Amino acid sequence: MKVAICDYKEPLNRDLEIEKGIFKKMLGEDTEISLYVHEGDCEAFKKAIKDVDGVLTSYLEFPKEIIQSNPALKGISIEATGYNFVDADAAEKQNTAVAVIGEYCTQEVADHTMALMLAVARKLKHYDREIEKKHVYDYNSTSGMIRLEGSTFGIMGLGKIGKAVAKRAQGFGMHVIAYSPSCNPDVAETLGVKLVSKEELFATSDVISLHMRLTDENVNILNKEAFDQMKKKPVIVNVSRGAMIDEMALLDALNQGKIFGAGLDVLVEETNENTLKSPFVGREDVVLTPHTAFYSDFALYECQRIAAENLCYILKGEKDKIFRMVNNVEVTAWKE
Repeated sequence: MKVAICDYKEPLNRDLEIEKGIFKKMLGEDTEISLYVHEGDCEAFKKAIKDVDGVLTSYLEFPKEIIQSNPALKGISIEATGYNFVDADAAEKQNTAVAVIGEYCTQEVADHTMALMLAVARKLKHYDREIEKKHVYDYNSTSGMIRLEGSTFGIMGLGKIGKAVAKRAQGFGMHVIAYSPSCNPDVAETLGVKLVSKEELFATSDVISLHMRLTDENVNILNKEAFDQMKKKPVIVNVSRGAMIDEMALLDALNQGKIFGAGLDVLVEETNENTLKSPFVGREDVVLTPHTAFYSDFALYECQRIAAENLCYILKGEKDKIFRMVNNVEVTAWKE
């Protein structure tokens, strides 16, 4: 049995003994475990997975070309809830299972959402800079602060995380509305959340927070047209996926005063190199965090555990135990 852990350098900067231990325990002590750090060389990537039975990754792209380089690959397990960077259809055509994780960081992401909202709405970045860099201790060094109680919090995507955010926003005394086409109206009503159209949410929200899965339909769901509809200069929070916001349109909206500010845990390009040239770095009206909304020690452990177990279940042919498989393939036990 051969298993490869493949990713970029940054995601691999963690304790991999958790995954390795699970592989050895569930698949056998003789399981061969390799590590591949991707630096952009697709041929090296293909070579790394050429003879493996299963692959574990967090963020590494698996396009059709890479997947087809190993027709015998039984499974790709992703240490994340999203899988837009893996061609699940191409994998399905060669009977390669693609599995993701689910409930492991709902509370952390909901907490981070509120933290970003507060940091932007209370202008914490400005005050911190004034004190740390200028040694100015003056509340009146800025203006335009907003009161959250009684304001409207617009949630885009009322899934598990969206629901957890709704409860927190209600705890602040905020009126919560949501755009979530797949949400049962009765469920929303039970939560005390009013379901509305995108247009109404854009026009009436003081805070807009994204909690939708990235699909072809909602790429750039916050674009110039959307920002033009925002009448109340809302705070924008994105802890979902960077591609859900047209970043140039967001930049224009900030520069033109169409929105109050933005709290971004995700960007379209999430690399150190991109950070150096990002137009959002250095702005007082933007708070950035490095895709860390999911993070706590407990959540990270659960992320690693569930994904490693998913891959083991694929290789052992135990389909019913896989947390979530996103394509339709026949899962059979590995044979030497």
